[in-house]
Amino acid sequence: MGSAASVKSSTGDTSTLHWEFLQSNKVRPTAPTLTQDVIGVDIQGKGTLRICMFEDRINICKYYDARTGLWLPMPLNWEMKIDFVRHRIQQVIKALPGLVDQKEIAAALRQCNYDPDEVISIYLTIFGDILSEPHKPTHSYPDSNSFRTHSEKERVIEELQKKLQSKEKEAEDVLQKNSSLSQESQHLSDVVQNLTSRVVKLEADKRVAKEKLRSLLSHPIDPNAKANLTVSVNPQHLQQVRGLTQGLRLSSKKLRSMVYDTLADMQKQLQQFRAETQLMIQRHQQEHRAVQELQALYHKEASERRALHNKLLELQGKIRVFCRCGRQSDSAGSTGCLEVPLDQELLLLQKGGKRKFIFDKVFSSNASQKQVYEEILPMITSCLDGYNVCILSYGQSGSGKSYTMMGLKDNPGINIRSVTELLRLCKERENYTYMIKISVLEIYVESLIDLLSENRQTEVEIRGQGRSVTVPTLTQVEVKTEEDILNIMEMVGRNSHLHSNEANAESSCSHVLLFVTVECTDPVSGVSTRGVLTLCELAGSERISKTQATGQRLTETAAINKSLMVLGQVFGALRSNSLHVPFRNSKLTHVLQPCLSGDAKMCVIVHVSPDVEDAAETLNTLTFGTSIRQITLGKPPQNRTQIKTTKAEK
Repeated sequence: MGSAASVKSSTGDTSTLHWEFLQSNKVRPTAPTLTQDVIGVDIQGKGTLRICMFEDRINICKYYDARTGLWLPMPLNWEMKIDFVRHRIQQVIKALPGLVDQKEIAAALRQCNYDPDEVISIYLTIFGDILSEPHKPTHSYPDSNSFRTHSEKERVIEELQKKLQSKEKEAEDVLQKNSSLSQESQHLSDVVQNLTSRVVKLEADKRVAKEKLRSLLSHPIDPNAKANLTVSVNPQHLQQVRGLTQGLRLSSKKLRSMVYDTLADMQKQLQQFRAETQLMIQRHQQEHRAVQELQALYHKEASERRALHNKLLELQGKIRVFCRCGRQSDSAGSTGCLEVPLDQELLLLQKGGKRKFIFDKVFSSNASQKQVYEEILPMITSCLDGYNVCILSYGQSGSGKSYTMMGLKDNPGINIRSVTELLRLCKERENYTYMIKISVLEIYVESLIDLLSENRQTEVEIRGQGRSVTVPTLTQVEVKTEEDILNIMEMVGRNSHLHSNEANAESSCSHVLLFVTVECTDPVSGVSTRGVLTLCELAGSERISKTQATGQRLTETAAINKSLMVLGQVFGALRSNSLHVPFRNSKLTHVLQPCLSGDAKMCVIVHVSPDVEDAAETLNTLTFGTSIRQITLGKPPQNRTQIKTTKAEK
């Protein structure tokens, strides 16, 4: 097949370019032939892919070069100006509005024998329906395919880790050398001290000898005594004493000279040692700064990688699961059974060894309320944009669920911090109209109780149609200040059911769900959004034998365990993509049905106890948390509507 087109080249010349294909589109190409062994390539978001090169017959677009008299392959920019190719590019863009790179489309058309349907099919197979959404400045094409850069960032992180290990090894070598020089300096100091003590001793002996000589010279000698003395002194003995005295003087001079030389040499060595030590300190400081820069760069790369990973999880609709370790018991003989080696890894110590669990984030027992809140802050603030968000607190009794959600008066939890932050953001956006309303629902022994109603004896009802579930008679209170929030939380704590048992001094015997509805209206564009933040604090799972419950407490414990069991069955059905999900088997799962059906961003915080006595419950909680990380609920929709303007407004 051949044709001709008039195309203006990059040099400005306009000439008639003849283009043709080596093979007609009507002739089916032969099967591709394998030309290279199959290899494996790691692609972030896809895993390890099997890659191989095939020899295949394809159509090639060429133009006739009058200067050389040859048919040459057309450059990609020239080829995109041909109506035949441009028409197919527009077909692909129309089908995939999220794919905006026309050069990438043209290259894909070359590989697919200029078949736009095959290009569309391939991109949908690789990237899914995300390319079907129109391109927006706030949602750029690179963000939609951000996992393409994951492998590059992983390689950079590995290089930084190797360089960091090398610098740490050099620092260890410098410290060892510094220690060796310090030992040598100490040895030389001991030698100098020994020589100095010897000099001091000789000086003392010298002073004693001088005193004796002075004493002898100060007493006059009687001539008779001198005669007698001269007669009694042995000249040979006197000569021997004189020789010994001269030898002692010579030895003293030699020793003094040796001490001076040794001190001078040691002073020189000490100065050299100080210079080398100063140089080593400077090198160590430089290497320490380099290590700090590498660590900062490593943390930055890891943070960017984690942000991309969270973006991908949000696009896929994955349930994010965090784990928070409670504080160890103060009882005598209590030991810990948990270790947190990494911020996404938890080790459970058992008799047979250690068992590893992976979560999206692990908070140690030293983590603050602020650290936990900041990790889920981006999800919470998305309510202002019309998204539904659900934060679920799960764990055994006494593991810290109430502390995480409610907190203390001087150290509030997620509930108060979330509403306070939403109020602050609403005040910053002065051009928008906001309304924040709060309602609180308690599920006690499969009964729904409105905690903000004056008449708490009246049970509210659930109304559902399809995936939509509402509690129409639930009291809603508008909040405008932080004082309103504190008053509501105080009322909730006063009206909710609490009791003490053998396992916990103050244990909740009901599930408490806090609904924060944020309605936003843009007067200029007429766009209205509505987001609901669901903060759910589940009652603790308790063994009846451990709590020693009887009577009404036994009924409460049985109801709690049943609802948590149904919740586990719902998660199991979602994980296995079962056609039937038993939402209606419990009031808890029935109320949470919209959140568990893909209408909300979902985050579950599992709480565990580090005490060995609670190892069995801790294992059950960790197993539950890791199992729901595999669930994909789908990308949540944005609750956004266009308000119709009246004629008067027009």
